[in-house]
Amino acid sequence: MNTPRYAAAAAQLLRRYLPGAPVASGDEARGIATIEHAMQARTRQRRLMAIGASLAAAAAVLIVGTQLDQWRQSSPSSGVIAIKVTPSGHGAALARNEEEAPLKAHSSIESGQRIETPADGGASLQLSTGTSMTLAGRTSFRVDSQGATQRFTLQRGELLARVAKLTTTQRFIVDTPDAEVEVRGTRFRLRVIEHGESCGAGTRTRLDVSEGVVEVRAPNQGATSVKAGEAWPAGCSGTEDVPQDPTPRQSAARTTAPAPKRDLRPAGRAAVPDGEPERSSGLTAQNDLFAEGVARGRRGDTRGAVRAYQELIDRFPSSALAENAMVERMRLLAQTPSGALEASRYLARYPRGFAVREAKTLVAEP
Repeated sequence: MNTPRYAAAAAQLLRRYLPGAPVASGDEARGIATIEHAMQARTRQRRLMAIGASLAAAAAVLIVGTQLDQWRQSSPSSGVIAIKVTPSGHGAALARNEEEAPLKAHSSIESGQRIETPADGGASLQLSTGTSMTLAGRTSFRVDSQGATQRFTLQRGELLARVAKLTTTQRFIVDTPDAEVEVRGTRFRLRVIEHGESCGAGTRTRLDVSEGVVEVRAPNQGATSVKAGEAWPAGCSGTEDVPQDPTPRQSAARTTAPAPKRDLRPAGRAAVPDGEPERSSGLTAQNDLFAEGVARGRRGDTRGAVRAYQELIDRFPSSALAENAMVERMRLLAQTPSGALEASRYLARYPRGFAVREAKTLVAEP
């Protein structure tokens, strides 16, 4: 646009419609210059506005693209839940089909793989969602899917789970030989016994819920909601032990003979007769002590809960439940002067445990 030409035209219009106001040549020049500057400023303003609009549009596209990328990354339907596994006690084996290999610390496990634990072994699983699971001895556990639906199979043995809160599109399911267990964020203990008892109409699945609600679905029994403090099947004592596999396989993780175990029983506690299976006072006692700690904690008996967890740790230092017991002690004592000390003990014993971040935060607090 020829700005001086339009400015001169504007000056002529002023003279035409304001004949009574003659403009001196100097004033006319200044008027034309003023209008010219104004029109140039207006042109620059329009250019800046156009540039600003373009930048705003580009920024909007960038923001939308970033949000879409984040949504895709966080979308359960497109993401895969990472699972890290660490053996405990005398180890475990990582298997697929008939092939087994010793389970190493912080191993990744994928769909189709399973974990086999010997009588004196175990394993801890940590999911990227925040969920943690602990497998006891004589357990066979398989990962079936790890996407929006996290699905697992407990063929035999026992697991203790603390499931993080799920999104509306996520599911967490554990199958057993005769039931399907689904949760949305809770704590529970799930076992598969060798033979069903009359109290459970022959079912081999045993469930104890300590927090939240779990839905159990079983053939001919429909769906049942099991709340905190309840067990399934209803009426079962929940104290049956997990018997040894009648034809156990030698786990590939057991490459050396286990070291002799020290007698860590408190004074006054009866010894187990020689030759009696360890499970008669081992796994059941561990489960009972942990369950006692949970129950006392729910009742507000902090001292009793701490004592039960400590007894489990002292008597069964290699138990798959020992780390969980130590974490529960730490949480119970978090608001006391002993909280930081408990956290330090946990970090010293489990420097790469599932509650390391929580413990470090507690230690750092003034």
